[in-house]
Amino acid sequence: MDEVRTSSVMQEMAYRYNQLYLTPEKGISGTGVYSDIVRYGKLPPEIDEKIKNEGLSGFKCSEKDRLFSENTPAGTVDILFLQERSDFERFVQIMVYSCEPAAVASKIESAEILGVTNWRKIENHMNDYLSNGGSNLSWRDELRKFTNNKKNYQDTILVIGSGGYCGLTAEEAGFEKEIWEEISIKIKTYSSCARYIVRKLFSDYKDIIWEEMIADCAGLLYALNKYDTSLAKRFFGVSRRGYDRRGKLINFSGDSEYNINELAVRVSEAIDKLGIYVNKLLVEDDSDYYKILFRLMEEMNTFVSVIKG
Repeated sequence: MDEVRTSSVMQEMAYRYNQLYLTPEKGISGTGVYSDIVRYGKLPPEIDEKIKNEGLSGFKCSEKDRLFSENTPAGTVDILFLQERSDFERFVQIMVYSCEPAAVASKIESAEILGVTNWRKIENHMNDYLSNGGSNLSWRDELRKFTNNKKNYQDTILVIGSGGYCGLTAEEAGFEKEIWEEISIKIKTYSSCARYIVRKLFSDYKDIIWEEMIADCAGLLYALNKYDTSLAKRFFGVSRRGYDRRGKLINFSGDSEYNINELAVRVSEAIDKLGIYVNKLLVEDDSDYYKILFRLMEEMNTFVSVIKG
């Protein structure tokens, strides 16, 4: 897919997923209107009328919005970047929370949406089938064959919002504002891809702190062409002195303040160890950072043992 970087981004998404024309409301996920759009690919008359007369409402849209695809070892994913925080939250409410007005915490800066039905893909296949001699009578059998493979009609979307990665300001990260904004988009994009790969291909490996560490690592590699351990520690809020009360480690620890300080020291040590190993891989290997991700997963226990102490 060619990258889309104009205000047409949300129009393109709404074309694929007509539920984006709905307004998040309590209980709407149980209505016939929602079911018609999401489960049956039908466009209720009132939504058709809204599209014709009002167009897409409720989203501010920005010229900085982007839509592009990334080919990962776990499959192709669509990356959607939304500049406006309100657009990010509304999109997550509609696509993740089934159009219910759920609160989206300010610390959430990305979301993974798996297996969303793209009815346009089904329509396009039907049109191709009929134009190539297929009949309306045999379409049901063809549809069954087509939908037997979910890859034919389901999409994976990684949606990311604006702002510094892990809430870091440009000054805190040591970059100019505009540069840090672009770096943050890349880190969010490729850290999200890394999480998707790990969860899909390495489902037996479950250590959330390790998963976050290598997600950050992948993001930094793609954004800076290096693994910056000082930034990695800032993301978690860790150092040899303990936890700084700001980083994301608190989201994954569940420990008391005393224990989280001990954990922070171990995570800091693991990041230093990871930095040495990644530098070695960068010297030995090429710039295929997904390949490095796989190498890191092979050595997972070496680093998890440091984290756990």
